[in-house]
Formats: sequence, C-alpha cells, structure tokens
Amino acid sequence: MTKDEIISVLKDLNRITGFRVSLHASDYGEVAAYPPGALPFCEFIHSIPGETTACAECDKAACSKALKDGRTVIYRCRFGLTEAISPLYNFGTLTGFLMMGQVRDSGMTADMLSPISDDPAVRDGLIAEIPKVDREMINSYVNIMTVCAKYLTVSNAITIERPTVPEMAIKYISENYNKKIGIRDICDEIGCSKSTLLTSFREKYGKTINETLNDMRLDSARRRLSSGSGSISEIAEACGFSEQSYFTKVFSAKYGMPPSEYRRSTKDETDTYS
Repeated sequence: MTKDEIISVLKDLNRITGFRVSLHASDYGEVAAYPPGALPFCEFIHSIPGETTACAECDKAACSKALKDGRTVIYRCRFGLTEAISPLYNFGTLTGFLMMGQVRDSGMTADMLSPISDDPAVRDGLIAEIPKVDREMINSYVNIMTVCAKYLTVSNAITIERPTVPEMAIKYISENYNKKIGIRDICDEIGCSKSTLLTSFREKYGKTINETLNDMRLDSARRRLSSGSGSISEIAEACGFSEQSYFTKVFSAKYGMPPSEYRRSTKDETDTYS
C-alpha cells in the first residue's frame, strides 16, 4: 500500500469510529495519521515541559504490552483519554503499530485534568473538544480496528522501512547520552546482539559507540561551559559523566585544555566583544 492508500484507510476508520487513527513504525514514530493534527487537548498537554516525552513513554509501554500479549490493548493515557493499539507484522516480522485514540468515555471526569489547570473553564473547554464515545461502542470500534490490523498483517500490506541498527542506536544515544547507559542498554532497547551493534555502527559512522557517546556528552558540556551555567562537577554530571576527573581528562584530550580553562577562554572572548 502507498502512503496515500494508508491514509485513506485511516480516514475511513476515523469516519466510522470518531477516533484519531495513526500508523506507527516499529520504533514507535508516527508514520501517518488521520486527522493529521492532534486534539487541542493534546496540544495543550504537549505545551507543558516534559509532557511530550511522558506521553510518548505511556504509548511505548502500551506497545510493549500489545507485543507481549499478542493482541490489541485498550488503555488510558496519563490524563484519561481512551486509546487502543495493535501490533502489525509483515511476513512474521514486526513492522509497526495501528493506534486509535484521543476519545473520552463516561469514566473520564474533569478532575483528571486537575494537574493541568485549576481553572474549571479551561478544563471544561478542553474536555468539550474531545470526541465522546460510549464505552460499549469503544469496544465495538476496537474490535473493528483489531480486524483491520489482522487483515493488514495477513495480507502483508504494510511495509514500513525500519531504521537500521546503527540509526536506531544513534537515535537512542542522542536521547539518552546524559544518563548512565552502556552497550547492553542499547542492545536491549533496539533488539540486537552486541556484535551486530558494534560492527554495523562502526561501519556506518566510522567510530565506536563509546567515542560517539563521549562526543555527544563533550559537545553538550562545551555548550554549558560557554553559557556559564553550573559548576564543573555539576556540568559533568548533567552531561552523563559519573566522575569529574574522567570528564576533565577526555575534555582536555579533545579541546586541548581543561574545562575550567575553556570556560575562562570563552568568558574572555565575550568580555572582549561586549
């Protein structure tokens, strides 16, 4: 199926159910959706710092459960919206997920929005924008979704190009370099062996995982030092270095001077041009 054909199917499902329907790749990234935009409610949520990541983690957990159970999973998001997700396969290999969601049922109440706003008018206004679907009908619509997911799987109609192992690894590193992560964490996240990861990563990027991880951490540290925010030890920790001495060693090796001297040099440049 072409992307236009996929969107046409999603549009039909939306017309039948009132759900926002979306297709996601195996790495959970959204490939296509109808309607294409999010609800005003969800846009409001995503405007709150940290909530976009929290929502993504909630969906990711539901995907993991759907894979483990081998069936469609119905769940509520962190703020009470009803969602459902089904895994999709292509010739026996996971190729993505079909998701329906962003509706409310009779169990959703205004107090679920209390962490967002203390203003009842704001909460009521946000709720009013969310399509309301009877709980019994939700189950019926999810059954339709499950049939569609099974058809797409049996017919092998959905082929989503899966990112390569190195591409998935670099994405994971860029999102988690400031945490304590290692080779095993990356392998577990993307589902590959250590030898496959190390070999393919070096072939594609010309350097090792550890070199890439250090480069990202050092680049972040350099920017923090230039902005003057935090002590050396605080910056080291914030960028993923567990020991300040090691941070100083690798920083000096890459930039030709220790972090404290680098900070002074960038300050002197600022003072010269101010």
